[in-house]
Amino acid sequence: MGRDMAGVSPRLSHADPLQLDPNWSCSVPLLAFEEALEQSVFRSGLTRADWLKRLAQQLHKPQLLPLLWLLPRGWKLAPADLPQRLQSLGGLVERELLTPALLAGVADALPHLLPNGDGAIARWRGTEERSLPTSSEELLRLKPAPADPEPALNAEAGPLSGGLIWHNVGLRHEQSPGERCRNALAARVLNRLSANGLGGAPWRIDGASSCRTWFARLQDSGWSLRAQLRASVASFGLGASLPGADPSAANWSQIPLALPIRTGLLGDDGKEIQSLLPHSCLELEWRKGAELLRLQYYQGTEGLCGWEALNDLHRPWQNDRRNGTVRYLGEAYEGQRLLEVMDLCDLVAQIHNQESDADGLWLGGYGALGFCIDSSALLQQALEGRCDLFPCLLGGIWRERLLRRAEALQAEPKALERYRQALANLPHDGFSFGEASKEAKRRLEACQPESSPFRLAQRDRVL
Repeated sequence: MGRDMAGVSPRLSHADPLQLDPNWSCSVPLLAFEEALEQSVFRSGLTRADWLKRLAQQLHKPQLLPLLWLLPRGWKLAPADLPQRLQSLGGLVERELLTPALLAGVADALPHLLPNGDGAIARWRGTEERSLPTSSEELLRLKPAPADPEPALNAEAGPLSGGLIWHNVGLRHEQSPGERCRNALAARVLNRLSANGLGGAPWRIDGASSCRTWFARLQDSGWSLRAQLRASVASFGLGASLPGADPSAANWSQIPLALPIRTGLLGDDGKEIQSLLPHSCLELEWRKGAELLRLQYYQGTEGLCGWEALNDLHRPWQNDRRNGTVRYLGEAYEGQRLLEVMDLCDLVAQIHNQESDADGLWLGGYGALGFCIDSSALLQQALEGRCDLFPCLLGGIWRERLLRRAEALQAEPKALERYRQALANLPHDGFSFGEASKEAKRRLEACQPESSPFRLAQRDRVL
């Protein structure tokens, strides 16, 4: 049994959208985000306004950009204090919780607010084919390394921040550094195989030039391959922790982070429902004996739609596969059904990455072509004819553009028709009313965690 987390300050609980349940058992001590901010300001000796200005000066670091979205309402950064390139974006999220309608608007505006990066196709296809393995044996030759070293405390853990730092001190990954490197290499292999659909001389592994063919061979050789859609509370990869009052003691509290949103849906009490934005992906596991690889597929902030390593730091309040903080959607895909999933993943990645490059979209089309939720929702809609995710925000004009690009492709007919139907039938949650509102509430509940320390997530289970 783990220790119960530290209590939440009564002074904050009435207004804190990230309020925690003190009775939720966890293996590490937890501290509510707003409480941690209050303690940091007190310890730093700064006013809240001065502390926030110091924080704004650190937002040139890409990993801290999600703080624009995650900070509690009373801690929003003023646009004038932000770097110039972020001032327009900061103005959109300064005063209120985000709504699906505002998120959709932000997504459509992102290409105009922020500069373009490297092309999605280049990231997806990769540029170093010679460094890729040409057989599964070569892929597995990358041996696991010893246990992770403790990450060094960075410059943010100083008196100006009151000890608050933006990673989780003391937590570990489930897999070793070597295994995580192998996951990343496997993701590059799948993306390169998918990119054979662009034409030209095909790249091969084990003689296979497509994910479907390679996976069929792996299954025949004894590999267990399964994929399943999942959802968990989103924190955009950002973590935070705070030391105890005695800085010399190793007593760090972990700070659960999430993005609270207004849903645009009316609850039975006549008030608008608030919720936590989920992160969603297609989780892929490969197993054979002691070998285990974990990958995820989604439209991500990495600048492409495709495969990435599933190398998340193990946060027991957010991404534990056994305690209910990860919500799995539908049945797992195995055998022949998994091969059909791979065809669809190849197609979606090709269409979305080509559209991103054609329009010069920011972060490979992240937002404009949907968030991670939308890419998972598209897969589920195409494969199952239904959707269990909320909010879906892929806009109409982008659906039209994606459909036109799909119609110009010579692709696997079944996957192409499934994709077309999914684009046409996928819900949009910018505004919901009547029967659409009832269905949106069902999807909202379906993708929230079955167990969570966040009060908002707990309430969503009893809508």
